[in-house]
Order: sequence, then C-alpha cells, then structure tokens
Amino acid sequence: MRRALAFLAAALAVACLFAAAQARAAPVRDDGDPQISVIARGLTVPWDIAFLPDGRALVTERPGRVRIITADGRLLPAPAATVSVTAGAEGGLLGVAVDPQFSAGQPFVYLSLDVAGQYQVQRWRLSGDTLAYDGTPLTGVPADASVHVSGRIRFGPDGALYTGTGDDRVGSRAQQAGSLNGRILRIPAGAFRGGPQTPEVVAMGLRHPQGLAWQPGTGQLFATDHGASGFDGASGNDELNAIVPGGNYGWPLARGTDPGGFIGPVRLWVNTIAPAGIAFVSQPGSTWTGRAIVTALLGKQLRLLTFSGTQVTDDQPLYVNQYGRLRAVTEAPDGSIWVSTSNRDGRGSPVADDD
Repeated sequence: MRRALAFLAAALAVACLFAAAQARAAPVRDDGDPQISVIARGLTVPWDIAFLPDGRALVTERPGRVRIITADGRLLPAPAATVSVTAGAEGGLLGVAVDPQFSAGQPFVYLSLDVAGQYQVQRWRLSGDTLAYDGTPLTGVPADASVHVSGRIRFGPDGALYTGTGDDRVGSRAQQAGSLNGRILRIPAGAFRGGPQTPEVVAMGLRHPQGLAWQPGTGQLFATDHGASGFDGASGNDELNAIVPGGNYGWPLARGTDPGGFIGPVRLWVNTIAPAGIAFVSQPGSTWTGRAIVTALLGKQLRLLTFSGTQVTDDQPLYVNQYGRLRAVTEAPDGSIWVSTSNRDGRGSPVADDD
C-alpha cells in the first residue's frame, strides 16, 4: 500500500494539514510518490500532533491553544484549551502526548510549554471536546531565553513520560551537575499524581533535542538534536543520537563524529537542516515500514532514514523546498503520516497560501 502523507501547516491566519483521506478509500501499490492532501487550515504554528483512541487528533498551536481535528478530518473552530504561555522565538505551547492508559476514568493529556521563564509539563483532563488543567508533573527547568527550549514529550514503551530539554542558550548547563537543561528526562509511570515530580535523567550533553521516537522491534530510543552553526568550523553538526541510559552526548565540549570520550551520533548532518520531529513508520504495507521520518525546519524537507540495527544505512531527502519548514511528524491510526509546516513562525518565507 502506498504511504499517504498528511500535512498540517502552521499559519498566521491559515494552516493546512495534508491528509490521507483520499488514500483511505482504496489501497494503491507502493510504486510511486505518496498521495498528499490537506487535512486542516486556520492554525497558528502547529507544533505537535497526538491521536486519541477514538481517532481524533490533538494539535498544539504555539501561541497557547490546543485544537481538535475530528476523526473525519474536521478542525473544530473552538480550542479545546487556551494555555498561558510565554511565546517567543521558540517558546510557547509545544508538545502534546496522550496517556497510553487513556480511558473514561483516566482521560489525561500532557502538554509541554514555556511559561514565566520555566519549561513545564502539565497534565490536562479531557471531557468531550474540552481540556481542563489537572496538575504540573514537571516544572522548574530554566527557559529564560525562549530559545533552545526543546519540548517534545512522548510516552515510551515502558509507560513512562519522556521529554527533551534544551540548554536555554547556556551550553554549560548541558554538562552542569544537578542541571535539568540539555537532557532527556523520564517521569516513571504512575508518578503523575500530586505535585511536581523529580524526573530521572536519561541522557545529558544535548543542545536542543526536538524529536523523540522508539524503534519498533528493538525499543531503542532515538533523539534529534540541533547542532551549533560554526562550532569547530562546521556549518551545522545536527545529530541523530541513539540514546543510552546515563549517556553523555558531549555538548558543548564535543560535537560530530569525533566525540572525544562522549557518545557520538549515529547520523550527522554537517550542513544545517534543523531536525525537528522524528517518527518511525510502524504499520505494515509500505516500503517505508520500519524506517524513520525526520522533519527539517531550515532544511525545508523530510528525511527518510533506513536502519540496520541502530546504524543509519540510507538517508533520503524528500520534498526539498516544496512545503517550506516542516516541524511535527506523527503516524496516524490509519497508517497515514501527518506532518505540520511552520512557515509563519517568524523564520520562514511564507507565500500567500501559507500555511
């Protein structure tokens, strides 16, 4: 079956999500480019996408709104929640993740955000089409600069909630003892009730990790990380890292393929692409099954990665400069791939029809 792409485009007044509605009607052979269609418009910097068990999609807008797209592809006009955030160059309302035990008795959705100089993860309770605040499991991570916030949140195969945190534009924090910046953090399953939790540090020495995804079959966690342009004479040094519990990935002391005692990347993009989201294609029926898709902001493209174990054996650019800045990527329950654009986030070059 040919893989279908759905694009959710960020917009100042218009945003579009290219979806696979037409592809659902009849299977086609996997011998050409994916079918692309627009799911939703009218969004403002859609940062992340997560699906509810009933097929509805939750979409975060960076200025502080959570939107719902119904299972039949309709964007509801009223936000499910309006969240107080500090919106800036990269800050605001960021990630969204649905509790893997989501049910009528446990209708929890988690949001990550930048507010009042702190990075937080909040829990919200869904009732119908409305979210209500229900606590803050993680707070106190410095996010004063409104850049290098990171913000992706995902539940792992172990049921725990993981999040990446950026260095808040202070590279030394990624190596500083006791710091929660420049890390991947884990909040164990069952620890979300009550007040803020003390997270476990899974990995450190990261700059701006924006993508988290687990490889089907192996359970290996991968994370994308934005490199520093000009560091050691290189123009980007963006990374894909295979995360080892307790691992140190070197920032700001080392980057690239010569990590000098730290853990090096499994894929290095020397020229900057600004890798954002990552998702593995897990459902069968496509030549993309088992591969990973990485969105690129500055690179304005998708990267289709093939693996042998944890090693990247092929890295194919797709849709270069066709849709602009690409941010979120998620596999939908029907097997289509949803991608958001971010051309009106202040760093793109939007055209009249964006996003």
